[in-house]
Amino acid sequence: MNQEQQKSRLKELIARGKEQGYLTYAEVNDHLPADIADPEQIEDIISMINDMGIRVSEDAPEAEELLLVENEAAADEVSAEEVATVLAVDTEL
Repeated sequence: MNQEQQKSRLKELIARGKEQGYLTYAEVNDHLPADIADPEQIEDIISMINDMGIRVSEDAPEAEELLLVENEAAADEVSAEEVATVLAVDTEL
């Protein structure tokens, strides 16, 4: 997978997280490049996603929980900076 494909997949992941207000660990794992397998690296990426205001959990939250989450950003407003931040973990490690 080339860098453009990685950017596209991560942008899609972040957009989904912003739209839903959350991501599951399975969704994150499905969108990460295959060469990222180190648990520490994955934790760093999840921390960055959390820092963007996107909750990452084992299972999808209940509908009532989602109503409590204020989702300020629209799904189509994923910035290049957010994608670059997540991609930076891959290149740093």
